[in-house]
Amino acid sequence: MSRIRMFEEISLNSWPAIDSRFRDGWIIRYAGGYTNRANSVYPLYETFEALNCKIEEVKNFYNSRGLPPMFKLTSDSKPACLDNVLGELGFEEKDRALVMTKIIAGQSCDLSDLDVLSSPEDRWLELFFSLNRRARENQVLAKRLLTLLPPKSTFVLLKKKREFVGCGFAVIQSAFLGLFGIAVRETERRKGYGREMTEKLLEVGRKRGAKIAYLQVDEPNISAISLYSKIGFHEEYQYWYRVGE
Repeated sequence: MSRIRMFEEISLNSWPAIDSRFRDGWIIRYAGGYTNRANSVYPLYETFEALNCKIEEVKNFYNSRGLPPMFKLTSDSKPACLDNVLGELGFEEKDRALVMTKIIAGQSCDLSDLDVLSSPEDRWLELFFSLNRRARENQVLAKRLLTLLPPKSTFVLLKKKREFVGCGFAVIQSAFLGLFGIAVRETERRKGYGREMTEKLLEVGRKRGAKIAYLQVDEPNISAISLYSKIGFHEEYQYWYRVGE
């Protein structure tokens, strides 16, 4: 198995969809339109049927649900020609992102100012929705998907001077720790809290047996890529979406 496919399989579990269907090597996901990852096709495995017919099926699947057809692609997508074929059919490339990984190692850090929760409690949701516009506009779906996360998921709040300044969550699957939703209040930015939360989430994962951390960051977000690189993350691979009508 390629490392790309391995991390793509892990990402399927780390952000579940409401409806997932397997179709000749492709995984077709739907979650009411909330997040691209949960509303796109993962073409992970070898496919044998006629490509154009399968693409038409995908278009019908999403269009019947009021969404544009969307594929989440990597350099390992199957078949290898899929990206070019979708481009020729008018599917637009958008939202290229990096998957970055890091071996979890190093000294432990103080977690005394971090509230670690086993579920998305109301206080966590309140801050999460205030910092994430898309989630705030899709609260019902966001809450539903958060409840579908694997059992070892962890939700954190960073507290400074008796006030919560940032939040995030982590998903642990076997030896892998996925970091998501790390955000800091606008008034508290440029104080190093984003890095602090990331490092403390790594420590939470280390204490629970995780060995490898991963996260996803949009390619244009140079400042975030720089921050994660300083912490020790490196680019594993890139993914992007092809969106049709």
